[in-house]
Amino acid sequence: DPDGNVRYMGANPNNYVSFNNELWRIIGVFDVASSYGGPIEKRLKIIRDESLGKMAWDSGNVNDWSQASLQEYLNGEYYNTIDSVSQSFVGDTYWNLGGTETYTSASNGLASHFYGYERGTTVYSGRPTYWIGKIGLMYPSDYGYATSGGTTTNRASCLAKELFSWNSSSYSDCKNNDYLYNSSLYQWTITPLSSNSNDVFIVNAAGLVNRYNAYGSSSSASPVLYLLSTVEITGGEGTSENPFTLG
Repeated sequence: DPDGNVRYMGANPNNYVSFNNELWRIIGVFDVASSYGGPIEKRLKIIRDESLGKMAWDSGNVNDWSQASLQEYLNGEYYNTIDSVSQSFVGDTYWNLGGTETYTSASNGLASHFYGYERGTTVYSGRPTYWIGKIGLMYPSDYGYATSGGTTTNRASCLAKELFSWNSSSYSDCKNNDYLYNSSLYQWTITPLSSNSNDVFIVNAAGLVNRYNAYGSSSSASPVLYLLSTVEITGGEGTSENPFTLG
């Protein structure tokens, strides 16, 4: 990506990892801080392979992740279900909360555009531009950069197409060669729309990125977290049958 973070891509790369005695997937290795202005460290970013099910992003329909009901659930009740060893691998992270109003064309809706929006300061009036915590969700750019493209539409062409139009039959190679795509689920992201107080971005079951009301209960949540920089891969092959182990 623009900052040189290393990411897995493709329909089913060998990026499976055992965490909390469950299958998770490594999104990549990212340069992130644990606090505002804190030192940057390289940390593994992982996402639960199976979603936790359908639930509202915020039951009050407010697109502020710092107080969203899903954020509170993930970092409270859900976090407390994670075993103590796995909890010791997880640290606070500085999460960017920038958003956008425009995203439906090739001039404003590419994965690279979203990457910039996420790290920007364009938010709805009064909303925070960052949040410090342990468990979040994927970004629209995570979904976009995870494609390898295919034989009809290669990766470069996918990254030159707005995520809003990845449902097009002409660009089916983009979503179908992206392990973060799920044809049976609408998936929440952490990123808000900046032009109103209640919409956030989702990856829908057709493969496109679009806006959706925060109180919507038809989208699913897959927790995402950053492991501490001291955590390393200790074994395994990264397959679903023999996932990486951590220590």
